[in-house]
Amino acid sequence: MWISPLVSGSPNLLQNELQMTYQTSDNSSADLAWSGAAMSRLPVTPCDRQIHTTAMTAFGIFLMVACRSATAISDEAAEFTKEVCIVQDPLISEASGLAVSRTTPNAVWLHNDSGDLPRLFLIGLQGTTLGIVNVKDVTATDWEDICSFELDDASWLLVGDIGDNQRMRGTKSRPCQLLLLKEPKLKLPSATKMIAQSTVEVVRRIEFQFPDGAHDCESLAVDTVSRTILLVTKADPFESALYSLPLALTTGKESLTAERLAPLGVTYATAMDVSSDGRHLAIVNMFSGVMLTREDPEKQSWAEASRGSITVLTLPIRKQGESVCFTGDGNSLLLNSEGKSQPLWQVQLKTPE
Repeated sequence: MWISPLVSGSPNLLQNELQMTYQTSDNSSADLAWSGAAMSRLPVTPCDRQIHTTAMTAFGIFLMVACRSATAISDEAAEFTKEVCIVQDPLISEASGLAVSRTTPNAVWLHNDSGDLPRLFLIGLQGTTLGIVNVKDVTATDWEDICSFELDDASWLLVGDIGDNQRMRGTKSRPCQLLLLKEPKLKLPSATKMIAQSTVEVVRRIEFQFPDGAHDCESLAVDTVSRTILLVTKADPFESALYSLPLALTTGKESLTAERLAPLGVTYATAMDVSSDGRHLAIVNMFSGVMLTREDPEKQSWAEASRGSITVLTLPIRKQGESVCFTGDGNSLLLNSEGKSQPLWQVQLKTPE
């Protein structure tokens, strides 16, 4: 079943064990210091790919989990990872948010990182752009994540303008912002109109601050079971934490203070999502990912789930992985990366029985 134990113990011990010499296919070698920058510069040829994948997975596990009991999906799970398509639109150069569409079958929503217009791209699973939706009366300061969900007989999108590399937002004077939208159902392209165009209005603006000062944050999800918004801060494992906000679907604007639920021990999280049934919470960074599971979402909180065992996910190599979402059935994850012409990956999940 592709499930194997992960060594748990001192992070320093794990780090020491990850020192190695990387042997390239032309028989040259390079000593690696196992930093994120070094890993991103590794050459990858077909002969190297298995070594490189294993190395990235090991390094990602070290980054994501510190002093935690865990369960890992073994390398065999790579057989159940596939490249769905290449995202072809040259306007998508820094994909930072990814969400499955609930109104258009076989399509996903993508948006760029900071510096782009306040717009969403509807991408088909062949990699072509089906539509572009502009969000009215909004400035995209630093859009970092998006999630889709169904609640009260409607399909919704929640966009997170939450990035804060300099830690200057997320306070009362400079709050972060969440944008709640009704998910539009676009008229798909025809022979005469290649890309659908639409404009949507924000249903609800949620300005919020963190209770313990400014934090960089790139990970956003909605738990429809508890009707809460979840956030994970982007920090080292001793500072990262899970926060929540109440979710209201009514029209308007509100200012809130997030509630700190639990420390996570997850390093530099770049994206997250909750499965439609509320059982699984996936969090990824540029190298790897973890998944929290609630056996009974009605009775167990995510704070309780975070104190239990976690599943470490073997993920494909991505140029700069900053986006993830569950498929509609919750059986797979979809992942994309910053950069032009990046693959959309599908990772089939197998969880412990």
